[in-house]
Amino acid sequence: MKLLFVFVALVLSLATPAVAAKAGPPARLVLPSAAVPERYDIRITPNAAALTFDGEERIAVRVKRPTDRIVLNAADITFKRVALEGRAGAPKIVLDAAQQTAAFIFAKPLAPGRYSLSIDYSGKIYQQASGLFALDYDGAGGGKQRALFTQFENSDARRFAPTWDEPGVKAVFALTVIAPAGQMAVSNMPVAETTATADGRQAVRFADTPKMSSYLLFLGLGDFERIHRQVGATDVGVVVRRGDAAKGEFALDAAVKLLGYFNDYFGVPYPLPKLDLVAGPGRSQFFAAMENWGAIFYFDYVLLLDPKLSTESDRQQVFVTIAHEMAHQWFGNLVTMAWWDDLWLNEGFASWMENKATDHFHPEWQIWLQTRAGEQRAMRLDARAGTHPVITPIRDVFAAAAAFDTITYQKGHAIIHMLESYVGEDRFRAGVRRYIARHAYGNTVTDDLWTEIDAVSPRKITGIAHDFTLQAGVPLISAATAPTGVTLTQGRFAADAVSRTPRSWRTPVRVANNGEPWEGVVSTAAPARITAQSGAPLLVNAGQAGYFRSAYSPDLWSRVVGQFTRTAPDDQLGLIYDSLALGEAGVAPMSDFLLLAREAQAATDPIVLQTFAQQLSLLDGYYGDQPGQAAWRAFARARLAPAFARIGWDARPGEADNAALLRRTLITILGRLDDPGVIAEARRRFAAGLTTPGALQGDQRRAVFQIVAAHADAATWEQLHTLARTATDITDKTRLYGYLGTSHDPALADRALALSLTNEPSPTDAPELISAVAGVYPDKAFAFALKHRKAVEAMLEPTSRVSYFADLASGSRDPAMPAKLKAFAATVPTSARGEIDKATAAIAYRLGVIRQRLPDVDRWLDRNPG
Repeated sequence: MKLLFVFVALVLSLATPAVAAKAGPPARLVLPSAAVPERYDIRITPNAAALTFDGEERIAVRVKRPTDRIVLNAADITFKRVALEGRAGAPKIVLDAAQQTAAFIFAKPLAPGRYSLSIDYSGKIYQQASGLFALDYDGAGGGKQRALFTQFENSDARRFAPTWDEPGVKAVFALTVIAPAGQMAVSNMPVAETTATADGRQAVRFADTPKMSSYLLFLGLGDFERIHRQVGATDVGVVVRRGDAAKGEFALDAAVKLLGYFNDYFGVPYPLPKLDLVAGPGRSQFFAAMENWGAIFYFDYVLLLDPKLSTESDRQQVFVTIAHEMAHQWFGNLVTMAWWDDLWLNEGFASWMENKATDHFHPEWQIWLQTRAGEQRAMRLDARAGTHPVITPIRDVFAAAAAFDTITYQKGHAIIHMLESYVGEDRFRAGVRRYIARHAYGNTVTDDLWTEIDAVSPRKITGIAHDFTLQAGVPLISAATAPTGVTLTQGRFAADAVSRTPRSWRTPVRVANNGEPWEGVVSTAAPARITAQSGAPLLVNAGQAGYFRSAYSPDLWSRVVGQFTRTAPDDQLGLIYDSLALGEAGVAPMSDFLLLAREAQAATDPIVLQTFAQQLSLLDGYYGDQPGQAAWRAFARARLAPAFARIGWDARPGEADNAALLRRTLITILGRLDDPGVIAEARRRFAAGLTTPGALQGDQRRAVFQIVAAHADAATWEQLHTLARTATDITDKTRLYGYLGTSHDPALADRALALSLTNEPSPTDAPELISAVAGVYPDKAFAFALKHRKAVEAMLEPTSRVSYFADLASGSRDPAMPAKLKAFAATVPTSARGEIDKATAAIAYRLGVIRQRLPDVDRWLDRNPG
């Protein structure tokens, strides 16, 4: 990533590079290990109005071998005084702006032993979620309020205090903040002492943390209130801005339930005396929530619920996100990866556990079905250029920022789900418990987890796990009829030429075979032969626990399609996803998906129908202004019409929770497909909502606004603009500003882009407005952002800048865009170019589908009208 840093310090004449520790190619750029911290005592005095702060820090340092310097991380820090106890005179300070290090060099080498390093410094309060940052909002009593929070993952603790800002360097943190009287201060641990200061403020000292990594430290400060309950030895709370307590009740109830579940699952009770869920207004382009130990930070939209504005999707998302971050309290916080190579140990596991825990409490949500969408996004990325292994060498913290992606989260989640299914839930949990107990308060690599699971399971997984985590790509399991039954062979599913290099995976496969299930491991070197009744249907990847694509010979596919409505919902999803992906890649004819579409319209499960609608919309996205779009949209609308006729515009008493998800999806996608009846009704309801406050709420409000905004004229756009300016709920305000960027009128898109550079949208809303335009006009949004690059980058967290620009361009259909991205890549560090490679590959793939596959769809529609 391109990160812009300014170091203001004493007169500096030299730069000391960080020491490269050999860890295989590429060599890691990490801090020297001669001196390490054992304890930080940090005292912070913020000046929120001026967006600055002063810091005093005392670090207990252990010198392990003779050295003439102590090197740590610092960014945007002004050093005022540095002293080492027992050493006369100040050390020489040498900064390396490129690697964000500060070296304190002493006239004589330090002997091994323990020292106390004192630092007085000042720093910057940002207006994006990086380091110590400010979020502004309208207070309950009127007037602007400002709250302060911190965000340190992956490498921004160095913006708050000079630290060893690497996950493998753990220490105890003792934090004190000088806060305005009447404001609440929140950190990882409970308040140990509050004392009045001579100037009328308060010094709030928190209890010492456990030994932990720097990126998990947290501070929040503002006009807050807290609701809480006791769960055993743990005080569980939700911290909100004053007046929002009622919106946090659902989150508190969820956290209370989940804490007991996780205590049992991991076999190690949550170790801190309190656990706070802290809400902040606005949003980030990089993250939604952060698992700071004992003080998890969430943006409002993933923690708080307003019955008038929140949707069923919001309610489910809140529960799932809380589950994800709470799972991190063990996987990531108690046991931490040694370096960012193994980030997936944190994120893949938490992504898997969020679904496991949610399904335990809310089986009616069918969360395992819903999570398939994320797995499919991972497979799409993993089948083309720009992908990377789950465990991938990370050279430095800047490259680490790009690892927070779909491969790490969703492919990681899918692999864990597959391995748990392979060894069994009980044995997998037993291995996890051994891993947590053995490595508590320490750092690990991925093989430490496989070792503990293999120790309790007769089915060994290390070899399989290595195949799926150490190499990129997606296996393809092909089923074909043979004289004695069916053969299963393995290849590689590839969406472009770059990804066609043969690879082999030892792949756990389950097959539903006419009531006689088969299970085994298939690889390139070890195909399988299954005895099957002639003419009977056979289903590969039964239950969809495997991370692979399934392909069928034409005769087998015809049997599968004929059985679609009698197939279990999870396997229906697998057939929908695989048939479209295989068709796009040219592995199977597009007609396979189109034939299946005629069967899928009769599905009854809400998530299957929702997914089906989304896949139709995905294919529609390739058309743009292609001549066949009208025929395609007529076909797609006809497929969705039966489901919409059944579910309608309005909720029915007693309907399933997921019916609301389906209704909103159908309305939104039918609007996207230019269904005239849906668009007219959305406009009617929008007009009624303007004259009757409260007439539009929840899911219906969101769907209506999305359709009306997309089809807005200038007058309607101004109505939406007025609603955005006057909205009092900050999450609603953010969404309303986002709608302004979704108009299909290019002139209104230009107005939205211009609006993003005014002071009207908040600093966190403005980037979302540009991103919304990119959803319709990616080339226009990318060109605008490049033209105003300095202003746009100022709105973004440093670690998300490159990925933000790449995302704007990634939806392009212009063959010239890859060259523009290449030129942009030349302006950023090499280690930050991974996101640009992904965007370039996505564009190339899209152009290939448009050129090579849409003609097949057009021909099929000509032969099969209606």
